[in-house]
Amino acid sequence: MRLPVRAVIYFYIFICVVLLLFNLLYIFRSGSVKRRQKRRVHRWETYLDSFLEGRPVWDSGELLRRLKDTEELIAFYAAMESRKDTHPEAAARFFQENRPLVLELAGVYQKKDAMEQAFFAYVIASFYPSVGDKGGPLAEQLLSYLEGSTVYSRENVLNALYALGSAQSVEHSFVLMSQRGWYHDPRLLSDGLTRFQGDQDALAHRLWKNRRQLSECFQVGLIRFADTLSDDSFAEYFLKTLETEQLPAETRFALVRYFRRHAVPHAKPVLLRLLRGDAEGKRDISIAAAASLASYPDSETRQALKDALHSQNWYVRQNAARSLKAMGVTWEEVQNSSGKDRYAADMLKYIFEVPSAAAGQKKEREALAAV
Repeated sequence: MRLPVRAVIYFYIFICVVLLLFNLLYIFRSGSVKRRQKRRVHRWETYLDSFLEGRPVWDSGELLRRLKDTEELIAFYAAMESRKDTHPEAAARFFQENRPLVLELAGVYQKKDAMEQAFFAYVIASFYPSVGDKGGPLAEQLLSYLEGSTVYSRENVLNALYALGSAQSVEHSFVLMSQRGWYHDPRLLSDGLTRFQGDQDALAHRLWKNRRQLSECFQVGLIRFADTLSDDSFAEYFLKTLETEQLPAETRFALVRYFRRHAVPHAKPVLLRLLRGDAEGKRDISIAAAASLASYPDSETRQALKDALHSQNWYVRQNAARSLKAMGVTWEEVQNSSGKDRYAADMLKYIFEVPSAAAGQKKEREALAAV
């Protein structure tokens, strides 16, 4: 059945009117929500001012009633942020004086969905003062958020645990997530661990002691974190592990990379053996060894890297050439190292930025043409 043209036009007009009304309602509601949230933030700013003056306008019961609401928690966060520069002590004082309230709130948010739990953990990570392993009850509540969590909520829970400075809880969270088979990006883990508000060296040693309970991504994150520590206290442990333990590939890569920044003399023989392992078919770890050897500039290392230029693996050749250049080896010194190996010669020219003969002839022709 064919509809009359007029009916189609009227239907189209009706749809346009409905869409217009929807947009108007949405704009009105959005403006109303923003005004309401602005009023909430103002009330929290007023409360914080009264709290800092020693005569808070709300008691703990009223605080609990309000902060159970996620929108009120968002307004509380915004008010804390607005006072951070002018009253940097406000957050620490509030949480120190309201620890029982915060613990009760943690229990309330435990029953909410993962996104709301994530925001509560974010507030704790942003403002709660470090308490070390004394902050057990709150840390335990936050650990319970990991059940049924998302990647986003897990990251916020971990950040909250770092802020609390509880090494035991950080270890517990890593082991729990490893047992569940949950992947977490090693870069996020290493960056997060650098924000740990406790003894970072002690935390790293504690986690390394229990490395066998951690999955590969957590091992890699831990090694990268250890790499940021100023001393070389992990060098002995990492060398022994490299030589005696069967480890996942990425963990071994991270261990070898550690010795580029932490160049201890007794690491050089191990790295040279790993580099030469390329000839035995162990090319993957040779890639990392070729890069780390840049920090061991002596004649033996230079010769080993020159030999590595003949590797069948493109990445081994590349890292060997880069390391030679980083050591200060000049093109004049290295240009004859390739011998008759075209691939080695091409890699050296690429890394040392030496123009090819064809490129040189082209430039010469262009120069002549210009004359």
